[in-house]
Amino acid sequence: MNNQNQISDMLFASVQRLSADELQEISVAIGVMECVISSHPGGDEGHFFKVAYDPSCVDSRAILEKLKGLGVEARMVGL
Repeated sequence: MNNQNQISDMLFASVQRLSADELQEISVAIGVMECVISSHPGGDEGHFFKVAYDPSCVDSRAILEKLKGLGVEARMVGL
């Protein structure tokens, strides 16, 4: 399968509740990753990040590792 020009979406959940400011800062840090198309907090619960990315050059595990590197205990939920 050729993933060129495809977009994948993933929902990541933080174990801890984060403030709106923390969610925004983390979303920006994820959003500037190479091959990430968009990243933004999802929902009002303070736990979720919605990320769209190009799977031909980054995968969901790399994004999860970036979240963990930012100090966020997170899990992939799916979409």
